[in-house]
Amino acid sequence: MQPKQRGWRSLLILLGVLLMLGSIAPSISQAQDAKYYFPETGHYLGGSFRSYWDSRGGLAIFGYPITEEFIQESDGRIVQYFERARFEVITSGTSSFVGLGLIGADYMNMRGLGFPRVAAPRNEPNVRYFPETGHTLRGAFKSFWESRGSLDIFGFPLSEEITEQLEDGNNYTVQYFERARFQMVGNSVHLGLLGTALAPCQLRPGLPPNSPPPGPVPQGDPNDCKKLPNVNASGRVYPNVSVPGTILGFEAQGYEPNEPVSMWFNLPNGTTRALPYQAIADGTGYVLIGLRTEQNDPLGQWALVGQGTRSGRVVVAPFVLQR
Repeated sequence: MQPKQRGWRSLLILLGVLLMLGSIAPSISQAQDAKYYFPETGHYLGGSFRSYWDSRGGLAIFGYPITEEFIQESDGRIVQYFERARFEVITSGTSSFVGLGLIGADYMNMRGLGFPRVAAPRNEPNVRYFPETGHTLRGAFKSFWESRGSLDIFGFPLSEEITEQLEDGNNYTVQYFERARFQMVGNSVHLGLLGTALAPCQLRPGLPPNSPPPGPVPQGDPNDCKKLPNVNASGRVYPNVSVPGTILGFEAQGYEPNEPVSMWFNLPNGTTRALPYQAIADGTGYVLIGLRTEQNDPLGQWALVGQGTRSGRVVVAPFVLQR
């Protein structure tokens, strides 16, 4: 073989090896390092979480990232919250992979929700029964579940179709799953913002562009939520003095136009309680929303905190519960 021919053959072999390597799916440690910045929430998405987000439905299924990757104190896992999901790095033996957290189950636990098992239906061919959880799936919810990822993305159903009042005060047909809540809005199936309801408040403030953290951040202290800056935002809770179980109003201004506002209570004992919904500022940055305390809530000095998810602006509105 001539030297020139040997050179061409060596080059072809090298190209073939590179193509083979390029076709191998990346592991956790090999995944892309570039991080994409979402100005809508001020958070970054990169590495294996970005690969998973891109390949499993992206924005339509999971929503925007609402925290950075962080080390979850309860189990040491690297996780990241999205509007409708929680991504987790799961280790099995010597390998690691990305999975989805059980935010549907976690949300139900946070609210104290539980639904009894039902008997398997008879003579209903278009209804699917899941003996694992004792619940059924039918109609538009069944079609959505089957076409958008089914068990891998949403998990098993944890309830039947029920009617529930959601964040806007209206009643909707909903169904809970291990990793999601389906909501019928008009003739369309939507996914509930359960990630938004569960994400640690101290990790929600956005970061500036071109400044991604070098790695997963610590989970931090929920009490840091109280130290976030209040910039040109003010508000109040009314009535300012009430008994537990009262419907309250929260009025605030100074947020960005149409900005989602996350809310949580500061309790008298120094702990916090996240509210399972967000308010949405109007075109002038004004928020008005109703909420309720619980009948068995402790007496004393409370505060409602409303934090803009884009601006980071915080309103701390104190109020008192007494008999």
